[in-house]
Amino acid sequence: MIDFSVRFGVFAIFFVFLIAWQWWQPRSILLLWRKRWPHNLSLLFIGAICVRLIQPLLLSFIAMLGDDVGLFSQLAWPTWLTVLLSVVCLDCLIYWQHRLFHRIPWLWRIHRVHHSDPELDVSSAVRFHPIEIILSLVIKALAIYLLGIPIIAVLLFDILLNASAMFNHTNARLPRQVESIVQRVLVTPDMHRIHHSRRDLEANRNFGFFLSIWDGLFATKCQQALGGDAAIRIGLPNTKTYQPNSFKALLIMPFKLVIRKQK
Repeated sequence: MIDFSVRFGVFAIFFVFLIAWQWWQPRSILLLWRKRWPHNLSLLFIGAICVRLIQPLLLSFIAMLGDDVGLFSQLAWPTWLTVLLSVVCLDCLIYWQHRLFHRIPWLWRIHRVHHSDPELDVSSAVRFHPIEIILSLVIKALAIYLLGIPIIAVLLFDILLNASAMFNHTNARLPRQVESIVQRVLVTPDMHRIHHSRRDLEANRNFGFFLSIWDGLFATKCQQALGGDAAIRIGLPNTKTYQPNSFKALLIMPFKLVIRKQK
């Protein structure tokens, strides 16, 4: 109960703060937000139910099992070091999970719900199909069990991941001098925006959510979009005008054929 309350409280604070930031200093004018937000917030509601019901039972239970069999539990390291390494390992896992969701066709059918958003703002950070949320929980649970990650690290990572996802989807940008410094460590809105391009080449770059080092380390970082930042067109790759016309369309999207490239 405390776990859920802490995560929800931090989420709410960051959400309100970032909404205020993008309202006060918007990067671009959002023309479709009245259509998009009901869909995105509805997915948030369903996703929250999935997490609320499954995560306390799955991740906490697996984490407790890992106290005896996981890798970190066998090492006599200080708690702070174990927590730090746990967060780094989980973030690397999310990077590779994200790459696989783009690479494997049946996973992409699920993940494309996220990329179908034709505009990018804070609400885009919660636009995930419930199936993807459940799969992500299972993948994290397996890693927690094998590594013996403590519950405090699971809670900390969830908070960091949610906060960073909202941050790098925000319809705002950091000052140029700050951007160059922050992007060396963290994924920024300018960096992640390229990943939401309709161009395949750009959409399959910049997979990181929290730490930016993985894209550089594994050669998937795109520093500059083709034609510059102003030329980025947000939306599902290989489409021109695709926009789900209903919430039902979003929910059944993974079960429909992949959209063909529009001429």
